[in-house]
Amino acid sequence: MDWSKYLPSGMPAGFGGGEGEGDGVGEREGYHASQGQRDGSASGSGSEASSVLGRSLSLTERTRLNLSHTWYSLVETLGLQRLKAIMSGVSTLPPSDQPLYLLGKTYESLNNTQAKEAEGTPSTTGATAGREEAIQELTESFAEDMASRLWVTYRRGFSPMGPSLLTTDAGWGCTIRSGQMMLANCLLVHHLGRDWRRGKGDGGKTGKNDFQRNVVSLFLDLTAPKHYLSLHNIVREGHACGIVPGHWVGPYVLCQTFKQIMDNNKDCPIALYLVAEAGGIPTLYKSRGLAQGQGGSGRDGEAEAEEGEGDGQAWNPLLILIPVTLGVTSSINPCYVPQILTMLSMPQSLGIVGGKPGSSVYVVGRQAERILYLDPHTLKPAYETLEEEEALDSYFCNSIHHMLAAKLDPSLALAFYCRERGDFEDLYDRLEALAGKYPTTSLLSLAENPSSQVSTVDLDNILTF
Repeated sequence: MDWSKYLPSGMPAGFGGGEGEGDGVGEREGYHASQGQRDGSASGSGSEASSVLGRSLSLTERTRLNLSHTWYSLVETLGLQRLKAIMSGVSTLPPSDQPLYLLGKTYESLNNTQAKEAEGTPSTTGATAGREEAIQELTESFAEDMASRLWVTYRRGFSPMGPSLLTTDAGWGCTIRSGQMMLANCLLVHHLGRDWRRGKGDGGKTGKNDFQRNVVSLFLDLTAPKHYLSLHNIVREGHACGIVPGHWVGPYVLCQTFKQIMDNNKDCPIALYLVAEAGGIPTLYKSRGLAQGQGGSGRDGEAEAEEGEGDGQAWNPLLILIPVTLGVTSSINPCYVPQILTMLSMPQSLGIVGGKPGSSVYVVGRQAERILYLDPHTLKPAYETLEEEEALDSYFCNSIHHMLAAKLDPSLALAFYCRERGDFEDLYDRLEALAGKYPTTSLLSLAENPSSQVSTVDLDNILTF
């Protein structure tokens, strides 16, 4: 599909979004480490985390962050965003007959549409005009959808954070911002539906526009409890997991923090099922997902979920996060790429928190072998309210970046949203079929409940003796 006029490409090396860009040495080292080093040692023991939180940044760390802030400030001031795309050498998606997938919604290929309409159709002026009109309609439809996705970026000028009194997250906060984008778009879909488009029927500052503001307000860089998904509150709640102001954080630790925040906040309208194992391939248990969706604990509620398969039980919209490490090099193991692309095509897909080595982004979709993403590496002012349209507008953008899926960093987190129980059951069936298609290289294991794997574990132990 040729989105030539609407899709700026991925960022070039050294320009804040390409392969050479990162949030500093700390982030690159984090991304290239193993999952244990990356997320385990980052958190360490509680005392280790506390000792890191209790100290100021070193001169080297502060210098690195100051340089990052200076760079992103220049990019913002001089308006270099478009220049980034131009210097990459590829400012559009390559033509493709494959459909485009965006957060669970499918857009048929413009080229494929042209081909189908051309079959058996005389080449007349009217037919040509009709095809051009169809192309324009599809392109505008995608552009409106993309412009309605929430975009969370670096901010500057917020209240001081940590012993070092940081007032910007430029140079260290891209993974947190990518995760905020995932949560923000989840909440936007939850409140307004997947077909909502910004600017259509918003009714000024009433109606659906209120929901926009209410959702974005949760992510304003403030410390008040009502902004429970703000950078400040994520850092505070995540300190026990290893989140430290001024330091990179991995997707696994971020998912643990989100789980803690959402479980402990009674105002959160969505349940979260975190599929994470201490080591090895993560296992999605159907009983735990059902328990979470039906208001259980995800563990103690398993029996209740199985008994209640019958019906009538209320369902809480469910967010599923699956942090994984798919390789030991700087890029994802190629055997996992087809599975990632298939998951991004599923109607429940809420994208991926991940990116290139040293540069986290929010992956929102795909076309053929390429993934589409929103990039948090843009520095904007921090706002305390959303009264002015300029403040709300800063959380939306009208461009998108892309890169080959094979260039993904192996450390990432998959996200799915299930509004209804039927959505979860359909997702489970899709993931189970996908795992069956790749029996020796599946990135995810599935089981009805933990007890269904006991016999296999026991057999392994017996064979060991």
